[in-house]
Amino acid sequence: MQAFGLRFHHFGLASRRPEQTLKFLKGLGHKVAMQVYDPLQNVNLWLCPHSSMPTVELVAPAEGQGPLDAILTQSSESIYHLCYETENLEASLEALKAGGFRVICVSPPKPAILFDDRRVSFYMIKDFGIIELLESR
Repeated sequence: MQAFGLRFHHFGLASRRPEQTLKFLKGLGHKVAMQVYDPLQNVNLWLCPHSSMPTVELVAPAEGQGPLDAILTQSSESIYHLCYETENLEASLEALKAGGFRVICVSPPKPAILFDDRRVSFYMIKDFGIIELLESR
């Protein structure tokens, strides 16, 4: 851990063609540890760990409007977030703000089916990008 109390967990890869994206990830040696539909976020998810590379969370649009609509307007795939695990969400957010970063909540904490209902939330960090914060058990 460091000043913000965050530990890297995975990166999020949005794709309109998850079958092709999975084919590429499997070719790199990633496994599919879990596949779920998350109704709270209206997305299809695949968690793809690797023995020596970072874990990839593949995120694909479900039916209707969802959080990927704007992200996938320019390209059919995009790395769009980095996920960090935190022991204390409020302390991590305060540490980021105390560090001089502008933190904008994009999606407030909610249970994530992919992570055994641990809460996740998304934030836009000015001059960095979107981060997902995954609360520890």
